[in-house]
Amino acid sequence: MERDRGTDLLSGWLTLSQIQMNVSNELEAALQNKHQLSLNEFYMLLFLYEAPDKKLRLQQLESMIGLSQSALSRLVSRFEAKGCGALRRYVCENDRRGVYTSLTPLGVEKLEKALSTFQSVLMQQFSKEEIQSSLQYLVHMNE
Repeated sequence: MERDRGTDLLSGWLTLSQIQMNVSNELEAALQNKHQLSLNEFYMLLFLYEAPDKKLRLQQLESMIGLSQSALSRLVSRFEAKGCGALRRYVCENDRRGVYTSLTPLGVEKLEKALSTFQSVLMQQFSKEEIQSSLQYLVHMNE
């Protein structure tokens, strides 16, 4: 019986991973197509928007998005190079080693437009019957 539980857990984990990967791919495609944003760029805008004063240290963004320091630095640099004026980077006055990134009003506008696409894709994906039944299975797996 323990073997069956282990098999169920593994199957549940693989199902959850597959759902997450498929939904992420759909989100990435829609954001790129409609807003020229990668999914990580969207997350960066979202986390900055939700932060106090709409600013975060780069180290905070690293852990929130799940990127290494160099990968996040490249992400911010590429986004700034797009020239849309959505972000502003500056050195912390108290700690010269610390770098903050803040969201500008243009960044807020860009996020708000992309947010409707993001939510629409999520609603579309999670209304699919196979995803709903897989999620129901996962929720009731420990009962």
